[in-house]
Amino acid sequence: MVGGTGIRLLRTAARAQAAGAAVLAATGCVSAAAQLALPAVLGKAVDALVGGVDLGRWLAACLALVVVYVAFEVYSDYRAGVVQARSALFYRRMAARRLVDAGPRPRTGGGPGGFAACVLESAAAAAMGTNAAVWLVLSLLPALVSLFMLWSTDVWIGLVFTCGLPVVAWCLRSFAADSSLLVTRYLEEQSAVSSRLAEALGGARTIAASHTLEREVARVVEPLPRLRRSGDALWRLQAKVTAQGHVLFPLLHIVVVATAGLELCRGRISSGQMLAASEYAAIGTGLGMTVLFVNQLARARSGAEQLATYAALPALEYGEADLPGPVTSTGLGVELKNVTVRRAGRTVLSGLDVAVPPGGVVALVGRSGSGKSTVAALMGRLFDPDGGAVYLDGVPVRTLSRTALRRSVVFAFERPELIGDTIADTIAVGAPKATPDDVARAAGLARAASFIEKMPDGYGTGVASVALSGGEMQRIGLARTFVRPARLVLLDDATSSLDMATEYEIDRALAADTSGATRVVVAHRASSAARADTVVWLEAGQVRATGTHSELWELPGYRAIFQERPETRTPLDAAGATR
Repeated sequence: MVGGTGIRLLRTAARAQAAGAAVLAATGCVSAAAQLALPAVLGKAVDALVGGVDLGRWLAACLALVVVYVAFEVYSDYRAGVVQARSALFYRRMAARRLVDAGPRPRTGGGPGGFAACVLESAAAAAMGTNAAVWLVLSLLPALVSLFMLWSTDVWIGLVFTCGLPVVAWCLRSFAADSSLLVTRYLEEQSAVSSRLAEALGGARTIAASHTLEREVARVVEPLPRLRRSGDALWRLQAKVTAQGHVLFPLLHIVVVATAGLELCRGRISSGQMLAASEYAAIGTGLGMTVLFVNQLARARSGAEQLATYAALPALEYGEADLPGPVTSTGLGVELKNVTVRRAGRTVLSGLDVAVPPGGVVALVGRSGSGKSTVAALMGRLFDPDGGAVYLDGVPVRTLSRTALRRSVVFAFERPELIGDTIADTIAVGAPKATPDDVARAAGLARAASFIEKMPDGYGTGVASVALSGGEMQRIGLARTFVRPARLVLLDDATSSLDMATEYEIDRALAADTSGATRVVVAHRASSAARADTVVWLEAGQVRATGTHSELWELPGYRAIFQERPETRTPLDAAGATR
Protein backbone atom coordinates (compact mmCIF):
# COMPACT_ATOMS: atom_id res chain seq x y z
CA MET A 1 0.00 0.00 0.00
CA VAL A 2 2.81 2.43 0.90
CA GLY A 3 4.60 1.62 -2.33
CA GLY A 4 1.43 2.45 -4.27
CA THR A 5 1.09 5.69 -2.32
CA GLY A 6 4.70 6.55 -3.18
CA ILE A 7 4.05 6.07 -6.90
CA ARG A 8 0.89 8.17 -6.69
CA LEU A 9 2.83 10.86 -4.88
CA LEU A 10 5.44 10.94 -7.64
CA ARG A 11 2.68 11.27 -10.22
CA THR A 12 1.03 14.08 -8.26
CA ALA A 13 4.30 15.99 -8.08
CA ALA A 14 4.89 15.41 -11.80
CA ARG A 15 1.46 16.85 -12.61
CA ALA A 16 2.21 19.86 -10.40
CA GLN A 17 5.40 20.43 -12.42
CA ALA A 18 3.85 19.53 -15.77
CA ALA A 19 4.64 22.89 -17.37
CA GLY A 20 8.28 22.83 -16.30
CA ALA A 21 8.64 19.18 -17.33
CA ALA A 22 7.15 19.98 -20.74
CA VAL A 23 9.67 22.78 -21.28
CA LEU A 24 12.45 20.45 -20.13
CA ALA A 25 11.28 17.73 -22.54
CA ALA A 26 10.99 20.19 -25.43
CA THR A 27 14.49 21.62 -24.94
CA GLY A 28 15.83 18.09 -24.49
CA CYS A 29 14.23 17.02 -27.76
CA VAL A 30 15.81 19.95 -29.62
CA SER A 31 19.18 19.13 -28.08
CA ALA A 32 18.79 15.44 -28.97
CA ALA A 33 17.75 16.31 -32.52
CA ALA A 34 20.87 18.44 -32.98
CA GLN A 35 23.00 15.66 -31.51
CA LEU A 36 21.46 13.07 -33.82
CA ALA A 37 21.72 15.23 -36.93
CA LEU A 38 25.38 16.02 -36.33
CA PRO A 39 26.86 12.58 -37.32
CA ALA A 40 24.93 12.53 -40.61
CA VAL A 41 25.99 16.08 -41.47
CA LEU A 42 29.56 15.35 -40.38
CA GLY A 43 29.56 12.30 -42.65
CA LYS A 44 28.37 14.47 -45.53
CA ALA A 45 31.18 16.92 -44.76
CA VAL A 46 33.74 14.10 -44.96
CA ASP A 47 32.31 12.88 -48.27
CA ALA A 48 32.34 16.48 -49.54
CA LEU A 49 35.98 16.80 -48.48
CA VAL A 50 36.87 13.61 -50.35
CA GLY A 51 34.86 14.67 -53.39
CA GLY A 52 35.85 18.33 -53.19
CA VAL A 53 32.23 19.57 -53.45
CA ASP A 54 30.32 22.00 -51.11
CA LEU A 55 32.60 21.44 -48.09
CA GLY A 56 31.94 24.93 -46.69
CA ARG A 57 28.18 24.43 -46.61
CA TRP A 58 28.44 21.18 -44.65
CA LEU A 59 31.00 22.61 -42.20
CA ALA A 60 28.68 25.59 -41.54
CA ALA A 61 25.84 23.15 -40.89
CA CYS A 62 28.05 21.23 -38.42
CA LEU A 63 28.91 24.44 -36.59
CA ALA A 64 25.23 25.47 -36.38
CA LEU A 65 24.26 22.08 -34.95
CA VAL A 66 27.02 22.28 -32.32
CA VAL A 67 25.83 25.75 -31.26
CA VAL A 68 22.20 24.59 -31.02
CA TYR A 69 23.19 21.46 -29.11
CA VAL A 70 25.31 23.31 -26.54
CA ALA A 71 22.78 26.14 -26.06
CA PHE A 72 19.85 23.82 -25.47
CA GLU A 73 21.90 21.49 -23.23
CA VAL A 74 22.79 24.43 -20.98
CA TYR A 75 19.19 25.64 -20.86
CA SER A 76 17.98 22.07 -20.18
CA ASP A 77 20.30 21.84 -17.18
CA TYR A 78 18.91 25.14 -15.89
CA ARG A 79 15.29 24.02 -16.32
CA ALA A 80 16.07 20.69 -14.66
CA GLY A 81 17.38 22.56 -11.61
CA VAL A 82 14.21 24.66 -11.46
CA VAL A 83 11.93 21.63 -11.74
CA GLN A 84 13.85 19.72 -9.07
CA ALA A 85 13.84 22.66 -6.63
CA ARG A 86 10.11 23.20 -7.10
CA SER A 87 9.43 19.48 -6.70
CA ALA A 88 11.35 19.43 -3.40
CA LEU A 89 9.33 22.45 -2.24
CA PHE A 90 6.11 20.65 -3.23
CA TYR A 91 7.01 17.58 -1.16
CA ARG A 92 8.11 19.59 1.87
CA ARG A 93 5.00 21.75 1.86
CA MET A 94 2.81 18.68 1.44
CA ALA A 95 4.42 16.82 4.35
CA ALA A 96 4.35 19.84 6.67
CA ARG A 97 0.76 20.72 5.76
CA ARG A 98 -0.50 17.15 6.22
CA LEU A 99 1.30 16.80 9.56
CA VAL A 100 -0.21 20.05 10.87
CA ASP A 101 -3.68 19.43 9.39
CA ALA A 102 -3.81 15.99 11.01
CA GLY A 103 -3.70 17.62 14.44
CA PRO A 104 -1.52 16.86 17.46
CA ARG A 105 -2.31 13.16 17.65
CA PRO A 106 0.86 11.05 17.26
CA ARG A 107 0.16 9.27 13.96
CA THR A 108 3.71 8.76 12.70
CA GLY A 109 6.89 7.28 14.10
CA GLY A 110 10.24 8.95 14.33
CA GLY A 111 9.13 12.14 16.04
CA PRO A 112 10.54 15.55 15.05
CA GLY A 113 13.89 14.07 14.02
CA GLY A 114 12.26 11.56 11.71
CA PHE A 115 10.13 14.29 10.18
CA ALA A 116 13.16 16.56 9.70
CA ALA A 117 15.10 13.78 7.98
CA CYS A 118 12.08 13.00 5.82
CA VAL A 119 11.47 16.55 4.61
CA LEU A 120 15.17 17.11 3.97
CA GLU A 121 16.62 13.87 2.63
CA SER A 122 13.52 12.04 1.40
CA ALA A 123 12.05 15.13 -0.27
CA ALA A 124 15.37 15.81 -2.01
CA ALA A 125 15.47 12.23 -3.27
CA ALA A 126 11.82 12.25 -4.40
CA ALA A 127 12.38 15.57 -6.18
CA MET A 128 14.64 13.77 -8.67
CA GLY A 129 11.68 11.80 -10.00
CA THR A 130 10.21 14.18 -12.59
CA ASN A 131 13.59 15.08 -14.10
CA ALA A 132 14.76 11.46 -14.08
CA ALA A 133 11.64 10.31 -15.90
CA VAL A 134 12.07 12.99 -18.58
CA TRP A 135 15.79 12.30 -19.00
CA LEU A 136 15.19 8.54 -19.12
CA VAL A 137 12.78 8.92 -22.03
CA LEU A 138 15.10 11.39 -23.75
CA SER A 139 18.04 9.01 -23.30
CA LEU A 140 16.08 6.25 -25.03
CA LEU A 141 15.21 8.50 -27.99
CA PRO A 142 18.82 8.89 -29.27
CA ALA A 143 19.39 5.16 -28.87
CA LEU A 144 16.32 4.31 -30.96
CA VAL A 145 17.12 6.90 -33.64
CA SER A 146 20.74 5.71 -33.71
CA LEU A 147 19.52 2.15 -34.19
CA PHE A 148 17.34 3.27 -37.10
CA MET A 149 20.21 5.24 -38.67
CA LEU A 150 22.58 2.28 -38.34
CA TRP A 151 20.08 -0.04 -40.03
CA SER A 152 19.56 2.61 -42.73
CA THR A 153 23.30 2.85 -43.30
CA ASP A 154 23.93 -0.89 -43.51
CA VAL A 155 22.00 -4.00 -42.52
CA TRP A 156 25.02 -5.75 -40.99
CA ILE A 157 25.94 -2.72 -38.87
CA GLY A 158 22.35 -2.45 -37.60
CA LEU A 159 22.21 -6.17 -36.84
CA VAL A 160 25.46 -6.13 -34.83
CA PHE A 161 24.29 -3.17 -32.76
CA THR A 162 20.84 -4.71 -32.17
CA CYS A 163 22.36 -7.93 -30.84
CA GLY A 164 24.09 -6.01 -28.07
CA LEU A 165 20.93 -4.29 -26.75
CA PRO A 166 19.54 -7.28 -24.72
CA VAL A 167 22.70 -7.26 -22.60
CA VAL A 168 22.19 -3.56 -21.89
CA ALA A 169 18.54 -4.16 -20.96
CA TRP A 170 19.52 -6.95 -18.56
CA CYS A 171 22.00 -4.71 -16.74
CA LEU A 172 19.43 -1.93 -16.34
CA ARG A 173 16.68 -4.23 -15.07
CA SER A 174 18.93 -5.82 -12.45
CA PHE A 175 20.18 -2.45 -11.26
CA ALA A 176 16.68 -0.92 -10.97
CA ALA A 177 15.34 -3.79 -8.85
CA ASP A 178 18.27 -3.95 -6.42
CA SER A 179 18.95 -0.22 -6.02
CA SER A 180 15.34 0.62 -5.05
CA LEU A 181 15.49 -1.74 -2.07
CA LEU A 182 18.93 -0.51 -0.95
CA VAL A 183 17.95 3.16 -1.17
CA THR A 184 14.84 2.51 0.93
CA ARG A 185 16.93 0.82 3.63
CA TYR A 186 19.43 3.68 3.57
CA LEU A 187 16.74 6.35 4.04
CA GLU A 188 15.11 4.38 6.86
CA GLU A 189 18.37 4.09 8.81
CA GLN A 190 19.13 7.77 8.16
CA SER A 191 15.72 8.69 9.56
CA ALA A 192 16.36 6.55 12.66
CA VAL A 193 19.63 8.40 13.39
CA SER A 194 17.98 11.81 12.95
CA SER A 195 15.06 10.86 15.17
CA ARG A 196 17.28 9.66 18.01
CA LEU A 197 19.50 12.72 17.75
CA ALA A 198 16.48 15.05 17.98
CA GLU A 199 15.25 13.17 21.06
CA ALA A 200 18.67 13.46 22.71
CA LEU A 201 18.91 17.19 21.98
CA GLY A 202 15.41 17.75 23.37
CA GLY A 203 16.34 15.95 26.57
CA ALA A 204 19.86 17.41 26.89
CA ARG A 205 19.28 18.72 30.43
CA THR A 206 17.89 15.41 31.62
CA ILE A 207 20.83 13.56 30.08
CA ALA A 208 23.32 15.91 31.74
CA ALA A 209 21.59 15.68 35.12
CA SER A 210 21.41 11.89 35.04
CA HIS A 211 25.01 11.47 33.73
CA THR A 212 23.88 9.21 30.89
CA LEU A 213 25.71 10.99 28.09
CA GLU A 214 27.73 7.96 26.95
CA ARG A 215 24.65 5.76 26.89
CA GLU A 216 22.68 8.31 24.85
CA VAL A 217 25.55 8.76 22.40
CA ALA A 218 25.67 5.00 21.95
CA ARG A 219 21.89 4.92 21.37
CA VAL A 220 22.04 7.71 18.78
CA VAL A 221 24.87 6.14 16.77
CA GLU A 222 23.61 2.55 17.08
CA PRO A 223 22.00 2.57 13.57
CA LEU A 224 25.20 3.91 11.94
CA PRO A 225 26.72 0.48 11.13
CA ARG A 226 23.50 -0.53 9.36
CA LEU A 227 23.46 2.84 7.58
CA ARG A 228 27.02 2.25 6.43
CA ARG A 229 26.25 -1.28 5.24
CA SER A 230 23.29 0.01 3.23
CA GLY A 231 25.40 2.78 1.72
CA ASP A 232 28.28 0.43 0.93
CA ALA A 233 25.92 -2.06 -0.70
CA LEU A 234 24.42 0.70 -2.84
CA TRP A 235 27.81 1.98 -3.96
CA ARG A 236 29.01 -1.58 -4.69
CA LEU A 237 25.95 -2.18 -6.84
CA GLN A 238 26.49 1.08 -8.71
CA ALA A 239 30.20 0.30 -9.15
CA LYS A 240 29.32 -3.15 -10.50
CA VAL A 241 26.88 -1.78 -13.07
CA THR A 242 29.29 1.01 -14.02
CA ALA A 243 32.09 -1.50 -14.52
CA GLN A 244 29.84 -3.67 -16.67
CA GLY A 245 28.90 -0.64 -18.73
CA HIS A 246 32.53 0.40 -19.17
CA VAL A 247 33.27 -3.04 -20.59
CA LEU A 248 30.12 -3.82 -22.57
CA PHE A 249 29.40 -0.47 -24.20
CA PRO A 250 32.93 0.23 -25.54
CA LEU A 251 33.09 -3.39 -26.71
CA LEU A 252 29.80 -2.97 -28.58
CA HIS A 253 31.09 0.27 -30.08
CA ILE A 254 34.30 -1.42 -31.26
CA VAL A 255 32.38 -4.28 -32.86
CA VAL A 256 30.11 -1.81 -34.71
CA VAL A 257 33.10 0.23 -35.94
CA ALA A 258 34.89 -2.95 -37.03
CA THR A 259 31.80 -4.05 -38.96
CA ALA A 260 31.58 -0.62 -40.57
CA GLY A 261 35.26 -0.88 -41.55
CA LEU A 262 34.64 -4.20 -43.24
CA GLU A 263 31.66 -2.77 -45.10
CA LEU A 264 33.81 0.19 -46.19
CA CYS A 265 36.44 -2.21 -47.51
CA ARG A 266 33.75 -4.03 -49.45
CA GLY A 267 32.63 -0.73 -50.96
CA ARG A 268 29.14 -0.94 -49.46
CA ILE A 269 29.42 2.35 -47.54
CA SER A 270 31.41 5.56 -47.98
CA SER A 271 34.00 7.04 -45.65
CA GLY A 272 31.48 9.59 -44.45
CA GLN A 273 28.94 6.86 -43.73
CA MET A 274 31.54 4.94 -41.73
CA LEU A 275 32.22 8.05 -39.64
CA ALA A 276 28.48 8.58 -39.16
CA ALA A 277 28.04 4.91 -38.16
CA SER A 278 30.81 5.26 -35.58
CA GLU A 279 29.16 8.37 -34.12
CA TYR A 280 25.71 6.79 -34.06
CA ALA A 281 27.17 3.74 -32.34
CA ALA A 282 28.71 6.04 -29.72
CA ILE A 283 25.36 7.77 -29.22
CA GLY A 284 23.57 4.44 -29.05
CA THR A 285 25.96 2.99 -26.51
CA GLY A 286 25.28 6.16 -24.51
CA LEU A 287 22.22 4.17 -23.52
CA GLY A 288 24.39 3.28 -20.55
CA MET A 289 23.57 6.75 -19.20
CA THR A 290 20.12 5.41 -18.49
CA VAL A 291 21.71 3.62 -15.51
CA LEU A 292 22.09 7.04 -13.89
CA PHE A 293 18.47 7.94 -14.53
CA VAL A 294 17.22 4.54 -13.40
CA ASN A 295 19.20 5.07 -10.19
CA GLN A 296 17.62 8.47 -9.72
CA LEU A 297 14.14 7.03 -10.29
CA ALA A 298 14.85 4.32 -7.71
CA ARG A 299 15.96 6.97 -5.21
CA ALA A 300 12.91 9.08 -6.06
CA ARG A 301 10.55 6.17 -5.48
CA SER A 302 12.20 5.31 -2.16
CA GLY A 303 12.05 8.95 -1.05
CA ALA A 304 8.38 9.19 -2.05
CA GLU A 305 7.59 6.04 -0.07
CA GLN A 306 9.13 7.65 3.01
CA LEU A 307 7.03 10.77 2.42
CA ALA A 308 3.93 8.66 1.82
CA THR A 309 3.59 8.22 5.58
CA TYR A 310 2.80 11.92 5.84
CA ALA A 311 0.81 12.07 2.60
CA ALA A 312 -1.51 9.39 4.01
CA LEU A 313 -2.30 11.37 7.18
CA PRO A 314 -6.03 12.19 7.23
CA ALA A 315 -6.60 15.93 7.53
CA LEU A 316 -9.41 17.36 9.64
CA GLU A 317 -12.36 18.10 7.41
CA TYR A 318 -14.45 21.14 8.22
CA GLY A 319 -18.09 21.77 7.44
CA GLU A 320 -19.90 24.98 6.65
CA ALA A 321 -22.00 25.47 9.79
CA ASP A 322 -21.74 28.54 12.00
CA LEU A 323 -22.25 28.92 15.73
CA PRO A 324 -25.49 30.47 17.00
CA GLY A 325 -25.39 33.74 18.87
CA PRO A 326 -23.06 36.76 18.61
CA VAL A 327 -19.39 36.33 17.75
CA THR A 328 -18.24 37.68 21.13
CA SER A 329 -19.40 38.34 24.67
CA THR A 330 -21.39 35.12 25.17
CA GLY A 331 -19.82 31.88 26.25
CA LEU A 332 -20.14 28.59 24.42
CA GLY A 333 -21.70 25.53 25.94
CA VAL A 334 -19.50 22.47 25.44
CA GLU A 335 -20.63 18.86 25.53
CA LEU A 336 -18.75 15.60 25.04
CA LYS A 337 -21.02 12.58 24.55
CA ASN A 338 -19.75 9.00 24.91
CA VAL A 339 -16.29 10.08 23.73
CA THR A 340 -13.54 7.50 23.24
CA VAL A 341 -9.93 8.26 22.32
CA ARG A 342 -7.19 5.71 21.69
CA ARG A 343 -3.49 6.42 21.31
CA ALA A 344 -0.75 3.92 20.53
CA GLY A 345 -3.02 1.02 21.39
CA ARG A 346 -4.04 2.56 24.75
CA THR A 347 -7.49 3.88 25.62
CA VAL A 348 -7.09 7.44 26.92
CA LEU A 349 -10.79 8.30 27.20
CA SER A 350 -13.53 5.68 27.44
CA GLY A 351 -17.20 6.57 26.98
CA LEU A 352 -16.63 10.01 28.49
CA ASP A 353 -19.56 12.39 29.07
CA VAL A 354 -18.83 16.00 30.04
CA ALA A 355 -21.17 18.99 29.89
CA VAL A 356 -19.87 22.56 30.36
CA PRO A 357 -22.55 25.28 30.58
CA PRO A 358 -22.06 28.59 28.77
CA GLY A 359 -20.03 31.17 30.69
CA GLY A 360 -18.21 30.62 33.95
CA VAL A 361 -15.07 28.65 34.71
CA VAL A 362 -14.63 24.87 34.67
CA ALA A 363 -11.47 23.17 35.94
CA LEU A 364 -10.34 19.75 34.68
CA VAL A 365 -8.49 17.97 37.47
CA GLY A 366 -6.81 14.59 37.62
CA ARG A 367 -3.52 12.80 37.85
CA SER A 368 -1.09 12.70 34.95
CA GLY A 369 -2.50 10.53 32.17
CA SER A 370 -6.12 10.91 33.26
CA GLY A 371 -7.02 12.65 29.97
CA LYS A 372 -7.29 16.33 30.98
CA SER A 373 -5.31 17.78 28.05
CA THR A 374 -7.04 15.40 25.66
CA VAL A 375 -10.47 16.66 26.77
CA ALA A 376 -9.36 20.28 26.30
CA ALA A 377 -7.98 19.52 22.84
CA LEU A 378 -11.25 17.83 21.84
CA MET A 379 -13.27 20.84 23.00
CA GLY A 380 -11.29 23.08 20.66
CA ARG A 381 -11.23 20.40 17.95
CA LEU A 382 -7.49 20.02 17.64
CA PHE A 383 -8.42 16.48 16.64
CA ASP A 384 -11.51 14.26 16.56
CA PRO A 385 -12.35 11.40 18.93
CA ASP A 386 -12.29 7.79 17.80
CA GLY A 387 -15.84 7.42 19.07
CA GLY A 388 -18.61 9.70 20.28
CA ALA A 389 -19.17 13.36 19.45
CA VAL A 390 -18.29 16.87 20.63
CA TYR A 391 -20.75 19.78 20.50
CA LEU A 392 -20.37 23.54 20.84
CA ASP A 393 -23.69 25.21 21.69
CA GLY A 394 -25.39 22.07 20.39
CA VAL A 395 -23.62 22.14 17.03
CA PRO A 396 -21.40 19.12 16.21
CA VAL A 397 -17.83 20.45 15.90
CA ARG A 398 -17.27 18.33 12.79
CA THR A 399 -19.87 20.40 10.93
CA LEU A 400 -18.43 23.80 11.88
CA SER A 401 -16.43 25.81 9.39
CA ARG A 402 -12.78 26.47 10.16
CA THR A 403 -13.52 30.20 10.43
CA ALA A 404 -16.41 29.74 12.86
CA LEU A 405 -14.36 27.47 15.09
CA ARG A 406 -11.10 29.40 15.18
CA ARG A 407 -12.66 32.84 15.69
CA SER A 408 -14.60 31.55 18.72
CA VAL A 409 -11.96 29.42 20.48
CA VAL A 410 -8.52 30.35 21.82
CA PHE A 411 -5.91 28.17 23.49
CA ALA A 412 -3.04 28.73 25.90
CA PHE A 413 -0.63 25.85 26.47
CA GLU A 414 1.86 24.79 29.10
CA ARG A 415 4.72 25.02 26.58
CA PRO A 416 3.69 27.57 23.96
CA GLU A 417 5.61 27.62 20.70
CA LEU A 418 7.02 31.01 19.74
CA ILE A 419 5.83 31.20 16.14
CA GLY A 420 6.80 34.22 14.08
CA ASP A 421 9.81 36.45 13.47
CA THR A 422 9.30 38.89 16.36
CA ILE A 423 7.73 38.93 19.81
CA ALA A 424 4.83 40.94 18.37
CA ASP A 425 4.34 38.32 15.66
CA THR A 426 4.16 35.46 18.12
CA ILE A 427 1.61 37.27 20.31
CA ALA A 428 -0.55 38.10 17.29
CA VAL A 429 -0.59 34.52 15.95
CA GLY A 430 -4.18 33.77 14.94
CA ALA A 431 -5.12 37.46 15.02
CA PRO A 432 -3.95 38.89 11.67
CA LYS A 433 -5.86 42.14 12.21
CA ALA A 434 -4.25 42.87 15.59
CA THR A 435 -2.64 46.32 15.79
CA PRO A 436 0.53 47.18 17.76
CA ASP A 437 -1.73 48.68 20.44
CA ASP A 438 -3.70 45.42 20.65
CA VAL A 439 -0.46 43.47 21.09
CA ALA A 440 0.83 45.83 23.79
CA ARG A 441 -2.50 45.68 25.64
CA ALA A 442 -2.54 41.87 25.52
CA ALA A 443 1.04 41.68 26.81
CA GLY A 444 0.14 44.00 29.67
CA LEU A 445 -2.83 41.88 30.73
CA ALA A 446 -0.66 38.74 30.59
CA ARG A 447 1.98 40.49 32.75
CA ALA A 448 4.49 40.13 29.90
CA ALA A 449 4.99 43.80 29.03
CA SER A 450 7.52 44.36 31.82
CA PHE A 451 10.16 42.02 30.39
CA ILE A 452 9.29 42.55 26.70
CA GLU A 453 9.86 46.31 26.94
CA LYS A 454 13.33 45.68 28.38
CA MET A 455 14.37 43.69 25.31
CA PRO A 456 16.73 45.35 22.77
CA ASP A 457 13.95 46.11 20.26
CA GLY A 458 10.92 45.69 22.48
CA TYR A 459 8.07 44.01 20.64
CA GLY A 460 10.19 44.01 17.47
CA THR A 461 12.85 41.79 19.04
CA GLY A 462 13.55 38.65 17.04
CA VAL A 463 12.21 35.51 18.69
CA ALA A 464 15.37 33.55 17.82
CA SER A 465 17.62 36.13 19.47
CA VAL A 466 16.23 35.94 23.02
CA ALA A 467 16.36 33.30 25.73
CA LEU A 468 13.14 33.15 27.72
CA SER A 469 12.34 31.35 30.93
CA GLY A 470 9.43 28.95 31.13
CA GLY A 471 7.32 31.55 32.93
CA GLU A 472 8.09 34.26 30.35
CA MET A 473 7.14 31.93 27.51
CA GLN A 474 3.88 31.09 29.24
CA ARG A 475 3.04 34.78 29.68
CA ILE A 476 3.63 35.38 25.96
CA GLY A 477 1.38 32.40 25.25
CA LEU A 478 -1.27 33.80 27.57
CA ALA A 479 -1.08 37.16 25.78
CA ARG A 480 -2.51 35.39 22.72
CA THR A 481 -5.75 34.78 24.64
CA PHE A 482 -6.11 38.52 25.23
CA VAL A 483 -5.25 39.76 21.74
CA ARG A 484 -8.59 38.79 20.24
CA PRO A 485 -12.06 38.14 21.69
CA ALA A 486 -13.30 34.58 22.03
CA ARG A 487 -16.28 32.66 23.36
CA LEU A 488 -14.33 29.65 24.63
CA VAL A 489 -10.93 29.99 26.32
CA LEU A 490 -9.00 26.74 26.87
CA LEU A 491 -6.06 26.97 29.29
CA ASP A 492 -4.04 23.76 29.24
CA ASP A 493 -1.92 24.16 32.39
CA ALA A 494 -0.95 27.52 30.93
CA THR A 495 0.16 29.03 34.27
CA SER A 496 2.15 26.13 35.70
CA SER A 497 5.49 28.01 35.49
CA LEU A 498 4.17 31.19 37.13
CA ASP A 499 4.28 32.08 40.79
CA MET A 500 0.93 32.04 42.52
CA ALA A 501 0.69 35.83 42.79
CA THR A 502 1.22 36.32 39.04
CA GLU A 503 -1.17 33.48 38.30
CA TYR A 504 -3.82 35.15 40.44
CA GLU A 505 -3.33 38.51 38.68
CA ILE A 506 -3.63 36.92 35.25
CA ASP A 507 -6.71 34.99 36.34
CA ARG A 508 -8.37 38.23 37.44
CA ALA A 509 -7.44 39.83 34.10
CA LEU A 510 -8.95 36.85 32.26
CA ALA A 511 -12.14 37.09 34.29
CA ALA A 512 -12.46 40.79 33.44
CA ASP A 513 -11.33 40.71 29.80
CA THR A 514 -13.19 37.56 28.77
CA SER A 515 -16.35 38.36 30.71
CA GLY A 516 -19.12 36.11 29.44
CA ALA A 517 -16.77 33.65 27.76
CA THR A 518 -16.55 30.05 28.87
CA ARG A 519 -13.19 29.17 30.41
CA VAL A 520 -11.92 25.61 30.73
CA VAL A 521 -8.75 25.25 32.80
CA VAL A 522 -6.54 22.16 32.97
CA ALA A 523 -5.55 22.57 36.61
CA HIS A 524 -2.60 21.06 38.44
CA ARG A 525 -2.70 23.51 41.33
CA ALA A 526 -5.40 23.48 43.97
CA SER A 527 -5.51 27.27 43.83
CA SER A 528 -6.52 27.10 40.13
CA ALA A 529 -9.25 24.57 40.87
CA ALA A 530 -10.48 26.66 43.80
CA ARG A 531 -11.14 29.65 41.54
CA ALA A 532 -13.33 27.59 39.17
CA ASP A 533 -17.13 27.51 39.35
CA THR A 534 -17.13 23.75 38.70
CA VAL A 535 -14.46 21.06 38.89
CA VAL A 536 -14.56 17.94 36.69
CA TRP A 537 -12.44 15.23 38.31
CA LEU A 538 -11.05 12.81 35.72
CA GLU A 539 -9.59 9.42 36.49
CA ALA A 540 -8.47 6.73 34.03
CA GLY A 541 -10.23 8.44 31.12
CA GLN A 542 -13.60 8.80 32.84
CA VAL A 543 -15.37 11.33 35.06
CA ARG A 544 -14.87 10.35 38.69
CA ALA A 545 -16.90 13.23 40.15
CA THR A 546 -18.16 16.75 39.45
CA GLY A 547 -18.69 19.59 41.90
CA THR A 548 -17.10 22.63 43.46
CA HIS A 549 -13.54 22.46 44.73
CA SER A 550 -14.74 22.75 48.33
CA GLU A 551 -17.17 19.86 47.88
CA LEU A 552 -14.63 17.60 46.24
CA TRP A 553 -11.96 18.46 48.80
CA GLU A 554 -13.86 16.33 51.29
CA LEU A 555 -12.93 13.27 49.22
CA PRO A 556 -9.53 11.72 50.13
CA GLY A 557 -8.80 10.69 46.54
CA TYR A 558 -9.33 14.24 45.30
CA ARG A 559 -7.12 15.72 48.04
CA ALA A 560 -4.41 13.21 47.19
CA ILE A 561 -4.08 14.72 43.68
CA PHE A 562 -2.79 17.99 45.14
CA GLN A 563 -1.14 17.03 48.42
CA GLU A 564 2.13 16.17 46.71
CA ARG A 565 2.35 19.79 45.48
CA PRO A 566 4.04 22.25 47.84
CA GLU A 567 1.52 25.06 47.30
CA THR A 568 -1.30 22.86 48.71
CA ARG A 569 -0.79 21.81 52.31
CA THR A 570 -4.23 22.33 53.89
CA PRO A 571 -7.80 22.90 52.74
CA LEU A 572 -7.50 26.50 53.92
CA ASP A 573 -4.48 27.09 51.64
CA ALA A 574 -6.26 25.38 48.77
CA ALA A 575 -9.30 27.61 49.02
CA GLY A 576 -7.41 30.79 49.85
CA ALA A 577 -7.04 32.14 46.31
CA THR A 578 -10.74 32.32 45.50
CA ARG A 579 -12.62 34.60 43.22
